[in-house]
Amino acid sequence: MATVMMAILLLELFIARRISTSTRALVKQINTIEQLNGFSARIEVTAEDELGQLARSFNQLLEHLEDANDNLQQSLEKERQASEAKDNFLASMSHELRTPLASVIGNSELLIDECEESCAEQSRIGLIRSIQRAGEHQLALVNDILDMSKIESGKLSMDEAPYDLSLLLKDLEMMFLTKADDQGIQFAVVHNSEEPYQLQGDSQRIGQILINLLGNAFKFTEQGQVTLTVWSDSKYLFCSVKDSGIGMSPETIDTLFGRFEQVDGSISRRFGGNGLGLYLSLNLAEIMGGEIDVSSNMGEGSIFQLRLPYRPTDIPVQSNPADSQAESVLQQRYSGEVLIAEDTPELQLLERRILESMGVVVTTAENGQEAVAQATTNHFDLILMDMQMPVMDGIEATRVLRQQGVTTPVVPLTANVMQKHRDAFVAEGCKEFLAKPIDRQELRRVLNRFLAQPQEPRIAEPVTEPAAEPSIAVPPQAEEEVDDELMAIFIDSTTKNREKLKTALSEKAWPALRETAHTVKGSAASFGYPELSNIAEALQFALDEERMGVVPELAMDLLIEMGSVLP
Repeated sequence: MATVMMAILLLELFIARRISTSTRALVKQINTIEQLNGFSARIEVTAEDELGQLARSFNQLLEHLEDANDNLQQSLEKERQASEAKDNFLASMSHELRTPLASVIGNSELLIDECEESCAEQSRIGLIRSIQRAGEHQLALVNDILDMSKIESGKLSMDEAPYDLSLLLKDLEMMFLTKADDQGIQFAVVHNSEEPYQLQGDSQRIGQILINLLGNAFKFTEQGQVTLTVWSDSKYLFCSVKDSGIGMSPETIDTLFGRFEQVDGSISRRFGGNGLGLYLSLNLAEIMGGEIDVSSNMGEGSIFQLRLPYRPTDIPVQSNPADSQAESVLQQRYSGEVLIAEDTPELQLLERRILESMGVVVTTAENGQEAVAQATTNHFDLILMDMQMPVMDGIEATRVLRQQGVTTPVVPLTANVMQKHRDAFVAEGCKEFLAKPIDRQELRRVLNRFLAQPQEPRIAEPVTEPAAEPSIAVPPQAEEEVDDELMAIFIDSTTKNREKLKTALSEKAWPALRETAHTVKGSAASFGYPELSNIAEALQFALDEERMGVVPELAMDLLIEMGSVLP
């Protein structure tokens, strides 16, 4: 009996030790897996008992976790790539839209300046202003889309400074009075003119919100009136836009501030719009610590009330010297030499004309390499540097100039307005940034900073010529000659690009083919050849996506279309 008991005891000790040893080994392997901070390791299964089954189950759990983690990483990578693709798309489309808009708006402004000097041309100003307004409308849409992207990524920043609200209200009044006359409705801006409105904030963004609210009010008001009322208390600034338009239902108000939201399809077809204005306005207001409230009834009009923190300041408002001048560039002159690095010939000519009309001496370069050569051998007071150029881009050219000790101020002049592109130039020491299309108010601000102070505005004097002397006035066909010069550059550029296209296609030089298609796309859009621009765009996208099977056919289509526009 004692022998049996001893045997049982020894067996229990053996089993206990074995279980304990296996358990410690299992725990040790689990701890090792935990320290590896991953799911790829596995526990070694050494037995077929319950602990072995536990180890197998744990390994299966690790496999499931590893699969789930891999799927999560793939999803995150796809999301990152999608976000990057969206940013690249916005940057690319911004560049491609701004390039032709630069030509449309810039040439319209030059034509208006020329027409205003000739009584014979007064009847054409209205048509030119229509072209200008259409270009500015498209530019505003591009800016809205970019603002939406910045808001969603949390990268939209406010440019706060002292401003005079009364001046902003005066600008809005002048802007919308003409629209009110055209629509046959009444418009009024109501505020206490004796109340101090020297405030701190981002006046441009506040103006953007009010323009959106007023624009909607005018859009949906066919008769009656629109009123902008402004007041403040100790804590808040209130701006109320009231209209007598079609009004809205409570259900519509609930969805009003969503992206691309509109009242319904019939409203969109009847009144137009893209549904971004109110979405942006609300987000801008919230970023500034404010909000927008709405009250409305169907058929009774609407009231949109913007509420912002009231932030008075004693800091004097810095006035822009250009604001007190007339819009014509002929009224403000500068002395200095400017280098323009621009690869698109027609835009290069446009930018040169604008600067020369302000008295600036201009030298041009077609790419970054030429700009570096010019800037290292000649003196310039300012360099306007396009970002996307062949041979050497603007960022690399700026970097090379700084490495070679050239300290001439460089101001990027480009259709790429995404923040990362601005940051790339800031990293090279650039303090200013000019976006295409050129805003001449902004251009004057930059010239005021870097060039000699402008002279007194030149006042046009009547020309009185002796009858016996030949006239030296600009001939009536001068404007046509200007157009002929631009068209000649376009024809010459198209001819050269057609030869480049043939060479690149025959040699299968795909990067050169893509670069030529990109150039043709922007140039054709600027000069009113949409079909040519569309084919070039299709070829560029096919090359970007490496769909090489369709490239030869698209390239031949482009060659044929280019031939059709050549004389």
